[in-house]
Amino acid sequence: METKSLRPVIRVLEDKCVNCHRCIMVCPVKMCNNGAGNTVDHHSDLCIGCGECISGCPHHARIGLDDFASFMEDLKNGAGVIAIVAPAVAASFDGKYLNLNGFLKSLGVKGVFDVSFGAELTIKSYINYMEKKKPSTVISQPCPALVTFIEMYRPDLIPYLAPADSPMLHLMKMIRRYYPEYKNCKITAISPCYAKRREFDACGLGDYNVTFNSIQQYLDSKGDKISNYPEKDYDNPPAERAVLFSSPGGLMRTVGRYDSEVTAHTRKIEGCPEVYHYFAHLSKSIETGNAPVYPLIDCLNCHMGCNGGAGTGNRGKNLDDVEYLVEKRAREVRNRYRPKGLAKLFGKNKIEKILNAYWEEGLYTRSYVDRSTVFKEWVKAPSQAEITAVFVSMHKTEAGDIRNCSACGYRSCEQMAVAIINGLNKRENCQYYVEFEKNLSNEQKMKDTVNTVLNHVLSEMNKSMEGINSLFEQINSATEYVLSSSSVIEEMVKNIHSIDATLDHNAATVLKLNESSTEGKKRITRIGDLIGSVSFQTDSLIQSCLAIGNIADQTNILGMNAAIEAAHAGDTIGRGFAVVAGEIRKLADNSGRQAREISENLKNIKDLIDSSQESSSNAQAQFDSVMSLVNAVKDEAASIKEAMDAQSGGGNQVISSLGEINKVIVKIRDGSADLRSLGESIVRDIHSLKAI
Repeated sequence: METKSLRPVIRVLEDKCVNCHRCIMVCPVKMCNNGAGNTVDHHSDLCIGCGECISGCPHHARIGLDDFASFMEDLKNGAGVIAIVAPAVAASFDGKYLNLNGFLKSLGVKGVFDVSFGAELTIKSYINYMEKKKPSTVISQPCPALVTFIEMYRPDLIPYLAPADSPMLHLMKMIRRYYPEYKNCKITAISPCYAKRREFDACGLGDYNVTFNSIQQYLDSKGDKISNYPEKDYDNPPAERAVLFSSPGGLMRTVGRYDSEVTAHTRKIEGCPEVYHYFAHLSKSIETGNAPVYPLIDCLNCHMGCNGGAGTGNRGKNLDDVEYLVEKRAREVRNRYRPKGLAKLFGKNKIEKILNAYWEEGLYTRSYVDRSTVFKEWVKAPSQAEITAVFVSMHKTEAGDIRNCSACGYRSCEQMAVAIINGLNKRENCQYYVEFEKNLSNEQKMKDTVNTVLNHVLSEMNKSMEGINSLFEQINSATEYVLSSSSVIEEMVKNIHSIDATLDHNAATVLKLNESSTEGKKRITRIGDLIGSVSFQTDSLIQSCLAIGNIADQTNILGMNAAIEAAHAGDTIGRGFAVVAGEIRKLADNSGRQAREISENLKNIKDLIDSSQESSSNAQAQFDSVMSLVNAVKDEAASIKEAMDAQSGGGNQVISSLGEINKVIVKIRDGSADLRSLGESIVRDIHSLKAI
């Protein structure tokens, strides 16, 4: 059979939802809620309509949906409408349930029927089924939320659901069959439950589901009170003890009319989550027989039964105060059927006669639909590996991390993981995950802060390392330079010593030069004196030569005179005399010529001597200059020698100091190397710290 979509009976008011997950916590089926967004959404086809989330939400972000608006609209438009009123009405409106009938009829409702009578028919259907089919277990089905739960989530229990209509459907079918005057009227259920609308859809009966809350809200909006309307009785026969149906155990107590030991044969259970936990294990109990399995299971979703349904204003009230109103009505209606006198013997058959008039075989049966395929379609059953993967993503890697604290709204961490896998929730809604992430975030913030500091320190260290490396290189270079300079200075000192020795030698040489210069000057002076003497003697010789020249000239003249006289003397005397005169002239010519040559030579010699004398004077002057320079050199050499002696002594001190400087610079170099190594180690430690 094709499953129909379930009508939405709950709406989420997103503007009021704060994503607190309270709705998931109170929801018995969990997966109809989608907490993956900023608000908790609602999936109607997976919702059983129990309404637990409505009263469970402290922010009023969920409301129930009924048909009050369309019901009022149709009445306004003159539609024929009748109403059936649930037994829980006795616990609402301050117990003025008959005044409600007056209110409904004032709206134009043509007839008002009591669902308690439908509950009487329901019990008759149960008894008939159990006597004829003798099932091992019968699960009562007045609660539409539990029926939907079984159809959707526990289809294995469908065979145990009573194959009979609920009290409301019994009453609707009874009206359609036995009250032809209302055959064209729409039927309105005045109920404590939003889920009833789905029951009507499933069975094709019922036109409106109007909750007690909607009626009360309408009265409040008008400033009206239910007590302002007259009491009106129901338009169907009165029920007997079935008016207790809305209270926990009311079905069981009604069955007690047929079975005095009904409590021994009935499991009474109600309330969320107890009833759902019971159903989760019921199939296994039936199969194994290890647990007590009762023939009849009287079950309701709400802790207060239908009296505290989601469509009532009774949730949160005192249970005794609520049930007191129902019990009061039960006493009143039972008095109607309490026989008097001899009729007591037959009194118990009075209600039976009335019920028999409205009950017939096969009229009130119903079937159920397996809706589990819808759940399987929407919710995937994950593998253990998938669940483990989600746990790992939520930092749940050890057994102690599986808290099952239910802070997320789910009963277990595994259920939360299933929701996450199906996109129905997110890790951020897990308190453990949030705290873990918060700690991680704090750790990350701290790490980021530390990293910021470390980055700053690292930056400064890198800058420092650049300086340290530069300093190291400079120190290294300086060390090499100092060591090299030390060698150069040592060599220079050695050279100073060598120069000092050379200066000593030069001083001795200069001294000798001075002595030689003095001696040379003396000799130059003597040579000058000798040249002067030679010059003087040469002058004398020149004068002698001049005299000789004059004598030669006189002799020549004499010769000439002699020749003349010889000519005058004749040949005999004069020839011999002429010869002598000729020889004398020759001698005079030769002597004059020789004298002139000697004179010329002597003049040349005189010029040379004069030149030599001048040169000797110049040489003497130069010797004086040389002597002066030699003396100056001697003095300078003495000064240089004195300075070099001082330099030599200072050089020795420098060499001694350089030895100490070398030791210090080597220590500085080694220290800078250690500093650089320490800096590199700090940088490595910072990188290691950042990697933590």
